[in-house]
Amino acid sequence: MNNARYGLWISLLLAPLLTSAAPPTAVPSGIEHFSDQASLLRKLHAIGYAHKGGIARSMTDHDDARFKSFPHFTSSFTYKGIIYPFTMVGHPPASGLTTHVRTRIIPLRLTFTGFGGPDVIFDPETAVANIVASPMFNDAVFRDGVGQFGDQMQRAAFWNQMDPNHRWHVLLDTPRVMPTLDVQVTPDVGSLVTAPDGTPLGFVADGALDPVIQVALELTNPEPDELPIFVTYNTSENFALGYHNAYPVAIEDGTTIFQTYIYTSWFDLSAVGPELSDVSTINHEIGEFLNDPYINNQVPEWNFPDIKVCGDNPFLEVGDPQGNGPNFASFPTIVIPLNGFEYHLQDLVLYEWFTGQKPSKALHGWYDFPATNQIFSPFTPCSK
Repeated sequence: MNNARYGLWISLLLAPLLTSAAPPTAVPSGIEHFSDQASLLRKLHAIGYAHKGGIARSMTDHDDARFKSFPHFTSSFTYKGIIYPFTMVGHPPASGLTTHVRTRIIPLRLTFTGFGGPDVIFDPETAVANIVASPMFNDAVFRDGVGQFGDQMQRAAFWNQMDPNHRWHVLLDTPRVMPTLDVQVTPDVGSLVTAPDGTPLGFVADGALDPVIQVALELTNPEPDELPIFVTYNTSENFALGYHNAYPVAIEDGTTIFQTYIYTSWFDLSAVGPELSDVSTINHEIGEFLNDPYINNQVPEWNFPDIKVCGDNPFLEVGDPQGNGPNFASFPTIVIPLNGFEYHLQDLVLYEWFTGQKPSKALHGWYDFPATNQIFSPFTPCSK
């Protein structure tokens, strides 16, 4: 299907979907203005991050020709006598092999209409260009060397478990950028606010983008070893600033595809400040995709770092301990310059944090990345 026909067809299909989605709890009565960044950040922190779906371990913890996906390996750790298996993206670290995960970006241009003034259009073109040029897909300087963010994170975690020559890699290929999809958002499924600097920001009701994404996946038919990434600009779901999803799709030939994808927002630095700007959400979701691609890696119940507050996600989601906790601000983003842009990356825990290992088996005994100096001990058990 050529790009023009694809864009027209999918726009016609998607335009009515949001109006038929589940409405938010209250219809917006006006456009809220945040006069200070602290109050805006409280709203964004409350939205947080999430995951959806999940595929049974009985399907993902082995290689079977009936199941189609990208290369993945299974290992385990033991905590207090309980074995916790996990499956991650890539070939086994000891193999020394390089894995390439193909990626495609699907930009979502959201037009908020009917809010008592001119339409507000959130075009993700510039955000997508910056994401493609970012350390998510290009080499940048990190504490453990030069490379992509996700690859350097995984190499730090498995440095002492990979091949002797340290040739193991997990790389995301340069994204194939698909035609932009136009989606109309009306007051029954969306709300508008303005940041302290006057920048408009949009929010969409929980789950309202799901039918958009599902139709896009069905029409674009990504390959089993390809990771689709949906991008919005200065907008997000009320459900999450970003999330990753995984679910099985049965095919007529008797095989099953493990469908995975990422949804990520992009917020301008001038509007929201460094904690949640630019790639801080996509690096959170890429780290979680690499470590828990099928959302079935259970871990012990844990407290958020440095406080006795239980996390609500017993999976190996490496972004949540810092990114979803009440002490979010204790873990500042890390600035990684590349291609003339200063990217703000969230600091994530390495998988060793969930294992209770002392010392960590990661490079230099690290528990976090890319900062490597914000967390110095593994999780403490949650006591409810």
